[in-house]
Amino acid sequence: MPMKAIIIGYIIFILLAVLLYFNWQAMAPQAKKFNPQVFVLNKGEGVKDIAVRLKEAGLIKNDKLFEGVVFLINVKNKFWPGQYYLSPDMDLIEVIKVLISRPKPEEVSATIIEGWSNQEIAAYLEKLGLVKHDDFLAVLKNNQDKFRNKYDWLKDVPESINLEGFLFPDTYSFFKKTTSNDIIEKMLENFDQKITPDMLVDIKKDQRTLFQVVTMASLIEKEAALDADRRLIADIFWRRLDNNIALQSCASVNYVLGIARKQLSLDDTRTPSPYNTYLHRGLPPGPIDNPSLLSIKAAIYPLANDYWFFLATDSGKTIFSKTKEEHDKNKQIYLK
Repeated sequence: MPMKAIIIGYIIFILLAVLLYFNWQAMAPQAKKFNPQVFVLNKGEGVKDIAVRLKEAGLIKNDKLFEGVVFLINVKNKFWPGQYYLSPDMDLIEVIKVLISRPKPEEVSATIIEGWSNQEIAAYLEKLGLVKHDDFLAVLKNNQDKFRNKYDWLKDVPESINLEGFLFPDTYSFFKKTTSNDIIEKMLENFDQKITPDMLVDIKKDQRTLFQVVTMASLIEKEAALDADRRLIADIFWRRLDNNIALQSCASVNYVLGIARKQLSLDDTRTPSPYNTYLHRGLPPGPIDNPSLLSIKAAIYPLANDYWFFLATDSGKTIFSKTKEEHDKNKQIYLK
């Protein structure tokens, strides 16, 4: 073979290798980190427009290569309108595979607020059109054995509580065709992720149970006006329990009354219920709401102080007192 032909062959080989290398680089993921985002394919949108938007969104490196690959594998007519989840750590082929698959069912975003009760969560989910209020509460009541078998920390929770306190407040995405059971499992799984092994060890060191801590946290959630107050209130409440002093939590009475009164009357504090911590010493039979992680941590890690009383003002400030006399005086000043 003439030398000239060999040289030309090498040059062609090198050019092809370089071309393949750069195409491979262009088909590689944009980033290594998993960072899913919603990408919407619009009805009637062409491959060229899709490719440009993918590049602008940082999901592919080369829009022209995207068009070329789509043409070569003959899938230009297989893109389905709808929402898709894509991530920069997908390579070009993976992106195409997702976009030519059927879109996932439409999802609904649900924000569960800290301090909501199971009843309030059920009403909210029904309003979003996800589940029926009564069905959600029935599943909470009837599927407890299934949930307890999955999570050891639920085993000391009385069945009568119906998992109140353990439906973790957060923002969730649920498919429209979801079930009450799926929603509850997702919330419990979130709770399980948030409560670390170290937290469980620290709870045990204090000779308490997670159920007691969550019950305390549910009171703190309603009583604390500011985040900074949570740990102070937790210490006051734990010390009251240790000294056999009634907690006298207004939040517990409001739970019984089913309303949120800023000031309780004498008759209110005498409302008969095991949840009324004015009438009964110790913790209520269970949580009065589903508390935030901040309140749970406050209950686990209280901040030592010399106060025995506190009251929340209309301005959102909590006034702490060391004596009953000081507390009564503060009531006259701040609760008019």
